[in-house]
Amino acid sequence: MEKIGKFDLDFQKVLNGIDDGIFISDAQGNIIMVNKAVEKTGNKKMDELVGRNIDDLQKEGYCSEFVTKKVILTGEKSTIKQELSDGREFIVTGIPYFENGKLQMVVACERDITELNYLQRSLSWMEKLTSRYEHELQTLKRGLPQLDNVVCASKNMAKTMMLAQKLAKIDSTVLIQGESGTGKEVIADAIQKNSSRKDNAYIKVNCGAIPENLLESEMFGYVGGAFTGASKEGKAGYFEAAEGGTIFLDEIGELPLNLQVKLLRVIQDRRLTRVGGTESIPLNIRIIAATNRKLKDMLKTEQFRQDLYYRLSVTTINVPPLRERKEDIIELAAMFLDRYNKRYRLDRKLSGKALKTLTGYDWPGNVRELENLIESLVITAEGTMITGRDVQEYLFDETDEGGRRTMSGEGSLSEMVEAFEKGILEETYERYQDSGMMAKALKTTRSTINRKLKKYEIR
Repeated sequence: MEKIGKFDLDFQKVLNGIDDGIFISDAQGNIIMVNKAVEKTGNKKMDELVGRNIDDLQKEGYCSEFVTKKVILTGEKSTIKQELSDGREFIVTGIPYFENGKLQMVVACERDITELNYLQRSLSWMEKLTSRYEHELQTLKRGLPQLDNVVCASKNMAKTMMLAQKLAKIDSTVLIQGESGTGKEVIADAIQKNSSRKDNAYIKVNCGAIPENLLESEMFGYVGGAFTGASKEGKAGYFEAAEGGTIFLDEIGELPLNLQVKLLRVIQDRRLTRVGGTESIPLNIRIIAATNRKLKDMLKTEQFRQDLYYRLSVTTINVPPLRERKEDIIELAAMFLDRYNKRYRLDRKLSGKALKTLTGYDWPGNVRELENLIESLVITAEGTMITGRDVQEYLFDETDEGGRRTMSGEGSLSEMVEAFEKGILEETYERYQDSGMMAKALKTTRSTINRKLKKYEIR
């Protein structure tokens, strides 16, 4: 208590103004003063620490090691990495204070490095994202269209977008072909946004979503009394609504043959006649069409008119499937992760193994499937980190060898047990990246975790 008297209230105020935690102990390891910051780093209040011995606190699990003890034993300044019971890590420096050559007290200063360690573990992720920024710079130089939802890190997609940019400046009909989910509409949007018609109407029509008996009147309009239930005033169709601008005909391969004839006339003559009418209405529009079907094969079976195909395919863009543009997967995943984190006010992150799993998958559903997966994982992930295991469980059925850890039955019992144990440790390390938190999750000791991590060379 006599030593406490050496520190007046003004000095306590000075200590409390320091962000790092400060512990001052006597030569026996009894804590005689702390600052307010230690309440943030530990699970005890200031008055619960003052008067306590560091050995007792360590036995209670307050932290893994006290630098003060090392300073008392050596009489020298020392720095250690300290881990608290909740898994957070600190760099702690202890400085001895002598009077007449005899140790009187030790001042220890601790700084939280948990966030720094997390940033270091995220380095791999950030390095991959760096390529995105480099690519955006190159994109600006090449004059590619800049859209929030366009990713073209791969050569295939960059080539596609360069063609889209070129066609945007030419007022011709465009046919966009590609598998379902590849982003054909995104390409159409890029063309429209970078065209001379960008400030005019932009009408999107899904030819496969409108009932066939309504499709003609919806697309080409009708005059009053053209059919039962028709408005007396008549109604303009999608083509007239797009006057001066652009019409995007998605799933053009679903258009019935009778309407293919009418569309052909619109393209050739730039005029249309409403259902039930006789007036020929002039049109000033640009037509962009898209399909996930192989129109050339449909020509052979007479499901699609040859003359219409050649009118539409004056300029054609083929969008590559995601399996042929794997360089885009990480950037797309990052874009979708950011989008859905903001939408749901969450802060999910993708682990290195999660990214590896994403890039190793073939994506039959293409970009749409990837987006759906990321949204689902953002919502359902148990922790902040989305792991490779989380991705595998979403992508693969229980019967799929790629999605579940199984025992092959090959090797000795001890070898199979070790393989299973290693898998558990790898998944837990991927999720927590911290031996203390792993020990807590697996209900074992930190020393056991560290020993096994070293044994299996996991970190």
